[in-house]
Amino acid sequence: MKDSVLRTRRTGVDSVLKIHSSELFIKREDQIFFSQGTKIRKLQGIYKSLEPKLRSGEIEKVILQGNLHSNAILAGSLFFRFVEVPTKILGYSRDPRLITPASIIAKRFSELELYPTRQEWEKAVEDTTKSLSSNQFLIPEYLFTPSALEGLSSLWEEIDPTHYDRIVLDIGSGLTWISGLEWGKLPITGVCLGIQKSKFVSWMDLNLSSFRLPILDLPYENLIDPKEKIKADFSYGKKGNFWLEKSKEYQNRFGLYLEPIYAAKSISILESMMKERELEGRILYIYQGGILQGGITSILP
Repeated sequence: MKDSVLRTRRTGVDSVLKIHSSELFIKREDQIFFSQGTKIRKLQGIYKSLEPKLRSGEIEKVILQGNLHSNAILAGSLFFRFVEVPTKILGYSRDPRLITPASIIAKRFSELELYPTRQEWEKAVEDTTKSLSSNQFLIPEYLFTPSALEGLSSLWEEIDPTHYDRIVLDIGSGLTWISGLEWGKLPITGVCLGIQKSKFVSWMDLNLSSFRLPILDLPYENLIDPKEKIKADFSYGKKGNFWLEKSKEYQNRFGLYLEPIYAAKSISILESMMKERELEGRILYIYQGGILQGGITSILP
């Protein structure tokens, strides 16, 4: 197994925007391992927790689960291929014609068991959990596990809280948000792009209880519903080029490619809020990566 991937280099910070008396900085997690960013920090935590059993041969295969086209499947397939750990994907895809970087890499590097609906997939996950052999390890969907949370601690160690007034990040599963709240040195604003804000509380109640963390007073009031800030379609995978064009606009303005699924949307919201003085001061946006996936899909004829 290779260990070099476990030594993630410190990512840089770019100043990209000044509005009124405020300034927006971007922490470049997209610089990590094929742009996979915070997903790699999570996977590092998972790998470190499994390493003794992987080295001894007690665990011979890891199983990734979730949407075949997700960033978690893409990052997990790449990461475990690099550290030479065999993987299986227990996934679902509602559109059999859809091709994405995640699906290409998953099929190339992993054993694949695929289901056409989430309901069938959930039943397969339940059956797999019951019959899991001792030499396999099933990783939760979205890498949502305590060891992944531990892996994220390296992100916050790189941030000097005296340089900023607030952190902003995209909310997917919420794990990076929880990690930042545990760090606790700056207020954190989250943009709900992965799970709708209206559904996020129940998601956290259902999934965070298994972590056995100290009771956290979760500041849900600091989460942003993007539809309340900008009149645009924020649907994942929505056809059309509005966010692709936004991504190109930001690349021209900032000299930085911001993928259109998460980052370009969040920066658009932040720029609007800074103009309205709803966010002020020195703002650090955590660009969590995902360039390989951003805006690159195709449909089979």
